[in-house]
Amino acid sequence: MPSLKKNNTILNFPRYRKLSRKINGLLQSWAALFICFALLILFLPAPTGKPLCLIFSMINGSFIILLLSWLKNLKSFMKETGLILSNSKDLMWAMDSRLNVTVICGDPEHISGNNTMALLNKPLASILPEDARDQFNTRIRENLPFSMECLISNGENSTLPVQILAEPIHGSGQDTFHGIIRDVSDQKKLQRLEKELNSSKQLKNLGRLAGSVAHDLNNILAGIATYPEILLLDENLEPKIRKSLTIIKESGRNASAVVSDLLTISRSTREDCQVLNINTIIERFMTGPEFKKIKAAYEKLEIEMHLEPELLTISGSYIHIEKSIMHLLINALEETAATASRSNGTIVLSTANYYVDKTKDEHTKQNLSPGEYVMLEVLDAGKGIPEEYLNKIFDPFFTKKEMDRSGTGLGLTVVKNTILNHRGKIFVASDENGTKFTLLFPVLRSELPMANQPASLDEIRGNGETLLVVDDLASQRKIAETILKNLGYKVFSVADGIRALDFIIHTPVDLLILDMVMAPSISGLETYKRIKKIRPDQKAILASGHSESEDVLKAQSIGAGTFVKKPYTILDMGIAVKEELDE
Repeated sequence: MPSLKKNNTILNFPRYRKLSRKINGLLQSWAALFICFALLILFLPAPTGKPLCLIFSMINGSFIILLLSWLKNLKSFMKETGLILSNSKDLMWAMDSRLNVTVICGDPEHISGNNTMALLNKPLASILPEDARDQFNTRIRENLPFSMECLISNGENSTLPVQILAEPIHGSGQDTFHGIIRDVSDQKKLQRLEKELNSSKQLKNLGRLAGSVAHDLNNILAGIATYPEILLLDENLEPKIRKSLTIIKESGRNASAVVSDLLTISRSTREDCQVLNINTIIERFMTGPEFKKIKAAYEKLEIEMHLEPELLTISGSYIHIEKSIMHLLINALEETAATASRSNGTIVLSTANYYVDKTKDEHTKQNLSPGEYVMLEVLDAGKGIPEEYLNKIFDPFFTKKEMDRSGTGLGLTVVKNTILNHRGKIFVASDENGTKFTLLFPVLRSELPMANQPASLDEIRGNGETLLVVDDLASQRKIAETILKNLGYKVFSVADGIRALDFIIHTPVDLLILDMVMAPSISGLETYKRIKKIRPDQKAILASGHSESEDVLKAQSIGAGTFVKKPYTILDMGIAVKEELDE
């Protein structure tokens, strides 16, 4: 705690002390001279005493002039000091043995919402909240210097974080304690910003880690997720083998989804945005196999839906918003199921058009940019989130549940980062009756495009066109070759960009399938740039275990086509190849 000087006063200025010493010295000298002259006049004869009286009067006049001059300086100093104190946000105080305020300096209205007169001769503890009041009085009784922090009400629905510094005054008359009440709201804001910055750095580091392993993980997963799909094309497979291959394929897809979640929380993914209606995403998800599997685990719980029939459209990524809805529903089902004593086992999922016309929104009680939003809300009937966890629930891997039963702790982090990627807002309100997540997406007000029917294998078959697969991993080349040959293409493959250049010079191809990251050879982008110099009209599609990157965008800007993320399905690759060849 900052030390309060033990000079029995809060005001401890060198100029004040200097003037005080001068005035005290002058008064003492004047008193001594007065006594001396009085004695001399008393004992000396009148003819001698008369000149002494004259001399004394002259000296006395000089003393008075000097005293008036110093008093003027003191008055000027006190005026300057008063100006400083009146502009201070700190509240300086002293109180007597009854703990009533005797001195107030500073800005009491800023600290407590009361003026000076309202605080004088009242207990200082009266402006503190009840819990802090008891702590303050206890510390005062200990008669030792102390420091404490609390929130003080400084107006209607407004509180201020403050630090109280106090020190006892020994042998000073009626005052027993003095100190400072200091506004620490700026310090608290700085601490919050530092915490957010540290959290952002942690998330950025996690993103780098996720990005660095995603390429290798997705390449590994391609063999697990894609090859079973190729084998399942064989109509003569035994049912037992077909079932086993299906399980392997689904496991690979689930593992790929975890990698995708890591990339989402790192915000290193580039959203593939389109015009969307959130109602459509909800309805499709609720009728899909993923939701049926989730609902089967919580069959006693009900999901009540209130969807706005005239819901406005947004611009967004279908897969990321669908995944966010899934994570919110799983969280709501788990929280509600955990409260077994509740008779109300209903989760409410709702959508609405929402307009914000003020910076301070009445519904969310948060600061929002005025405008139109689409609101998505999920309300559970759980026991609520403890207040100390509310600021942590979006942190990666934070969970108070059992990891082997409730996932990886990434679900709500994925939700938050998806919202941020869509320039939206997310709010949480929780009490003992349950928790409500509110998501706001900016409105686009565009017509939904015509829905395309999923392509069948027959629709994406080739007509013997020549393709060249460029990938540094033999397993990836084998997977791509097998898929494309099964679709009716003539396929060649090479292991790096230099070999691809040599191949293209001697053998023209209809389409390149380019891996974007090929160590230690030249990248997919550099490979395509060099090939374009040889064959300006060369078509290409791009593939990578990484998310869509700047290199992908640069390659597309000079003529490359669709980006296909590994591990891809037969349909993913087949549609991308067919569309690029047909352009």
